[in-house]
Amino acid sequence: MKNVVVGMMVLSVLIGVSGCAGQGEAVPITLALKPSTDPAAVSSTSAVTVLVTSFGDDRSDRTKLGVRQSLWRTTEPLTLKNGTVGEVTAKALVEYLTRKGWRAQYAPTGSSLTGVDVVISGKVLESSVDAHGAVGSTDIAAKNKIMVQAKNLSDGSSITDTISHNGTSSVFWYGPEDAEDILSDVMEKNFEKFVSQTKFAGPALRFR
Repeated sequence: MKNVVVGMMVLSVLIGVSGCAGQGEAVPITLALKPSTDPAAVSSTSAVTVLVTSFGDDRSDRTKLGVRQSLWRTTEPLTLKNGTVGEVTAKALVEYLTRKGWRAQYAPTGSSLTGVDVVISGKVLESSVDAHGAVGSTDIAAKNKIMVQAKNLSDGSSITDTISHNGTSSVFWYGPEDAEDILSDVMEKNFEKFVSQTKFAGPALRFR
């Protein structure tokens, strides 16, 4: 009988807490590549100058990156801490290309193209991360989808690639850095795919 009473008390507490579900405060997170411990590669691609401009933001919801829902159903919006999604995505791409030996630099849209061989622009179609608390764990899911266009100034040709990647993880103790990590992973996977599908032919970037 005592066990039944205790069980009913615990159940009442859980129901009471869950009934207080609501909107929590926004939690700013960073969108960026993870630090690399490897030196930048040295290859023949470094002879070609690549300029990356800020990406457009075509996400359906530009107000946040996602939400974190606790076990008690409190929802916290996950917002971007550093700049705009289009800007930080372009800068992250420059960092990734530089690590791979490309001679890449970031510049705002409308910058001078003197001495530039290839101009890369694009759109962020999706960049999101959601975390849902459960008993004993928090499940995290992230999505990244981008459209990348590279224009070759030597002949006016261009290539366009739309790439996407999803990722999931589960953690026992959730922190904002867990959302940052998986969001960084799926973004880097898309950059990796773009590089693997392209090659330089003289001063121009082509599909393989």
